[in-house]
Amino acid sequence: MARFVIRLDDICPTMDHEKFARARAHFAAADVRPLLGIVPDNRDPDLEIDAPDPAFWAQMRALQAQGWAISQHGYRHLIHTGARGVLGISPRSEFAGRPLAAQHDDLAAGQRILAGEGLATDVFMAPFHSYDRATLRALNSLGFATVTDGYGLFPWQAGGLRFVPQLFERPVHFGLGTYTMCLHLNNMTLDEIDALGQFVSANAARIIGFDQACVRAWPAALAAPLGLPLRLALTARRRLR
Repeated sequence: MARFVIRLDDICPTMDHEKFARARAHFAAADVRPLLGIVPDNRDPDLEIDAPDPAFWAQMRALQAQGWAISQHGYRHLIHTGARGVLGISPRSEFAGRPLAAQHDDLAAGQRILAGEGLATDVFMAPFHSYDRATLRALNSLGFATVTDGYGLFPWQAGGLRFVPQLFERPVHFGLGTYTMCLHLNNMTLDEIDALGQFVSANAARIIGFDQACVRAWPAALAAPLGLPLRLALTARRRLR
């Protein structure tokens, strides 16, 4: 039986407030608590949908207190390079292809912002699904424990970090495994968010908290053979979109 986490990317004070409120109501009705990917200091104009919400940080703390998980979604969500990173998905990156010291400094700056807002986390979510080996070294040195990304049917452990795979970018499921599905509420219509609510309600028994997904992690040597065919299929699909 599939068990999966709902992951919400691009959470920041200028996100689409109506869409987030609509999705939040659906999650509350189904007693589902997603993983929030919070951009610590958004500078990406594509994420400036609404005026900054003065209650944003208080709302995030309230959701965390209710059991929603928090992830650091990069630093400023800016594109610094055209590197696809280790996953080979998107030819744009905030981190991959940059010097280790620069990556470390940006990650640390984002980490300080979240900690200052009472939202300290050891979970990392790379903007554009793009990170490289230097990113992982920087994450290790800063005390991060988990990366929410990668190909596989089950979480795995490698290089001192735990990886929880991310397979789909819309509300569907594979029928097997433990993974996250990544949703960008800003890019969804209200009808699509309502359809998400129906999916969540119908599949609430399968949806788990991010902490539950992290309980067991396979050694990388055992997880890799399962991840390879998924990587080939999903990479081809994402590049065609």
